[in-house]
Amino acid sequence: MVRLSRIRSLGSVVLLVAGALPLAAADAPRAVVGPNMLVSRDGDFPHIELIVAANPKNVKNLLGGAITYTRPNGGFACRAYATLDGGATWHASEFAEQVEWGGGDPYVAFTPQGTALFCALTMAKDENSRQRAFMHVWRSEDGGRTWQQKPADLGCSYDFEKMAVDQTTGQFAGRAYIAALHGYPIYRVGLFRSADDGRSWTGPVEVTNGGGTIGVGAVAVLILSDGTVVIPIVKYEFLPDKVKRTGMITRPMSLMFSSDGGVTFTPPREAPAAVINMDDPSSRDTAGIEAFAADVGSKDYRDRIYMAWSDSRRGRPRILFSRSEDRGLHWSEPVLVDGGVPKETIQFQTVVAVNKDGVIGVTWYDTRGSKDGSQFDEYFAASVDGGRSFLPSVRVSSASSAFRGPGNMRMDPFVFDHKEEIHLSLISAVSRWPSGGDYLGLTADRDGVFHPLWADARSGTFQAYTAEVSVELPAGEKPATGGVTTVPPEPPKAAPRTNRSLRGRVEFVFDPTNYDGAARESEIPVRLRNVSSEPIYPPLTLEITGFGMNDPELPKDESPAPTVVNAANGKTGVGAVFDFAGALGSQAVLKPGALTSPVVMRLKFEDPAKIPPIRLKVEGSVEESK
Repeated sequence: MVRLSRIRSLGSVVLLVAGALPLAAADAPRAVVGPNMLVSRDGDFPHIELIVAANPKNVKNLLGGAITYTRPNGGFACRAYATLDGGATWHASEFAEQVEWGGGDPYVAFTPQGTALFCALTMAKDENSRQRAFMHVWRSEDGGRTWQQKPADLGCSYDFEKMAVDQTTGQFAGRAYIAALHGYPIYRVGLFRSADDGRSWTGPVEVTNGGGTIGVGAVAVLILSDGTVVIPIVKYEFLPDKVKRTGMITRPMSLMFSSDGGVTFTPPREAPAAVINMDDPSSRDTAGIEAFAADVGSKDYRDRIYMAWSDSRRGRPRILFSRSEDRGLHWSEPVLVDGGVPKETIQFQTVVAVNKDGVIGVTWYDTRGSKDGSQFDEYFAASVDGGRSFLPSVRVSSASSAFRGPGNMRMDPFVFDHKEEIHLSLISAVSRWPSGGDYLGLTADRDGVFHPLWADARSGTFQAYTAEVSVELPAGEKPATGGVTTVPPEPPKAAPRTNRSLRGRVEFVFDPTNYDGAARESEIPVRLRNVSSEPIYPPLTLEITGFGMNDPELPKDESPAPTVVNAANGKTGVGAVFDFAGALGSQAVLKPGALTSPVVMRLKFEDPAKIPPIRLKVEGSVEESK
């Protein structure tokens, strides 16, 4: 498993979210957030260290990965999550080696042929029965639903791996790369490469090493438009007499470049350094990992390299951003991605990605909605000018998360050998991955739409969530393609709409429920899926119309009706209304086949063992011509 705790995020994590945002004026760029989708419908256990990739051949195919608490004998293992409908529904799969031995550090990618690759560390035993971290790579030719029986085994004693695939048309097109740490106490970064669609691997070629005096690690693998491989390297102290535990510390970064397909590397080029305040727990515990991305395909900003990170040089941790327009030779002065937040706000766990039109997306966790920092949200901000400035940020998650939920506090035993002794480690999601993992996911699909994948604890347990995020620009600023959508100067007049019953037009989807035995209250997250061929618009409501079976031929149900705690109109029984307008993200429409974000029904029971059926009515607005 991972050993680089000194350079990883140790901070606590929570997410929160807003409801539907008001539509922005058509003359201003804006980010549009779709409903939140629950990816991990496979159990009430923590899902951490999330990663996501988009299939270049199928815009509806996304692949995610997570560490999960799922081993039959206890402990954690990696699982894959694949969608073939753009993120509405997901299929979970697991790997025999991970189930048997456990593991972590998932990473995913797609090749230009649409082959899915899943890389992870597997804690198996070597020929001397010592427990070692073996690096395995699995392949899938059906978008991540099923996997080859045996993975490629790249050897053992690796850590902190990162993977990328050359999606260009250059001489190394299709080549896959994995950078990984090995060789303690020297600390070496090695690079593996595959030229046969991930079937076999060569390496590792040494990228750099710390000489036994400094720690190093690869935080990403980037590919430029001509196939140049770029490995961002973080440096940190690890010798006991050098580790600084108080005051302000600077964590240097450098970039290593290879123009021959990962065979040799040039001397390093320095990148901006993160500043961490070791005297401030909010800085020390949420320092996280620096995030990098490169623009491969846009005309105006091609081969720019972007960096985002959590930094404390201005006080509480804030997300800073810098760009290089000359392949890492020079970097712009760091700027705040979103500085208009309360003073006590903490910003951390950042990820950056670039879509095909050159739009930059940055996500992070943000505590601005929680005065004591106990809750936080997933936020997104976009830059449409190559990183010079950012649009106003938007909340992505549709509910707040408190990381110390019951599911995240459950202890999971992990036994390992160390120096001829057996060690028992009790690990909870909060104790080991308080920020939902050492990294989170963000990718842009073939059409330019962004897909974050974050650890969401609205239920009390970290689950994998995602949402579509598109960026709209006024007419004339960018071509009307993909995630950059041109807003027409004179949109066509909308057809008249009428409110009507949606019976037969929507179906119910339920997220995992919570029950508080002491309060006798249940939380029931409800989603609506549009199963019709027509869009549905707000107002979109669910109303309780009665309790018990409304059938004179059946005996009357004498069970006491529950009390509604959180109806939008304040009613506590019949007539209680739940408003789904805020569950549409900022899209303000439920498209055919789409799901809403969850709306939670809170019910209090007089007798939880005797609950009558609840009669419901769903109404929404549809176009009259339909």
